[in-house]
Amino acid sequence: MTTAAHASQPLEAPEEPPDTAVVRPGPIHAGRTRYYVPVREVPPGHAGVAQVLRLFRQRDGSRCAVAFSSPGALHALLGAAQPSAELTEAALRALTEPLGVHRLVLDPKLVAPPAPPDAAAPIAPLRTERQRLRPTAVGPDRE
Repeated sequence: MTTAAHASQPLEAPEEPPDTAVVRPGPIHAGRTRYYVPVREVPPGHAGVAQVLRLFRQRDGSRCAVAFSSPGALHALLGAAQPSAELTEAALRALTEPLGVHRLVLDPKLVAPPAPPDAAAPIAPLRTERQRLRPTAVGPDRE
C-alpha cells in the first residue's frame, strides 16, 4: 500500500512489468523532466476536445501509467496516430494518485511476439435450422 509520504518520492520500477511492457530499471526522476504520455481524445462537447490520460494494466491486473522519454518512443510502441501530452512526473502523479494508480513505467517495450497473419482463430460453422431441430440419437432404437 502506498502512503502519502511515498507519493512525493520518485517512483521505483514495479516488481512485475505490465503485460505489454518491460520496465527500465531505476526510478523516474521527480524533477522538471517532461515525459510524453498517451491520451485519448474525448469527442468535442461544449468546451471542445478534451484529452484523457490512458492507463494500462500490469500482469497482476493492477493499473499503471506509462510515460515515454520521447515522442518517437511513444509512437514506436503505440502507433503514429496515438495522441500524446507532455507532463512532468509530478503532474502525472497528480492525475493518477487520486485514482489509486501508484505505478509508473518509463519507456515500456512490447514483450509479446507479433502474432502471425494466419493466427486468427477459426470460426465455427453456423448450424442450419434443420441441424438445430434434428433430435439427437439416444439409446439403441434411435438412429
